[in-house]
Amino acid sequence: MFKNYLKVSLRNLWRNKGFSAINIIGLALGLATCLLILFFVADELSYDKYNEKAERIYRVDGDIQFGGNHFILAVCQEPMGPTLKKDFPAIKQYVRFRNYG
Repeated sequence: MFKNYLKVSLRNLWRNKGFSAINIIGLALGLATCLLILFFVADELSYDKYNEKAERIYRVDGDIQFGGNHFILAVCQEPMGPTLKKDFPAIKQYVRFRNYG
């Protein structure tokens, strides 16, 4: 019975080559896109998970308005770290990253 279903399906695929190609290419593209999105989300969710205290790590983002443009960047002003540590006793440590060009 399975052999009969296989014969019929292959015969229909061969008879309708254009529609079969469109469907197979669409299925392949859909699966590839789904896998890429899955890998991207898995990578984003694994950020800093190697650290034992990963749930205690936070990043301060800058919300910048400049010349009518709105930017949300992973940067902030230089005195942000010492000021936050002084004002909030729950902050144990801070670090800044600099790009030297």
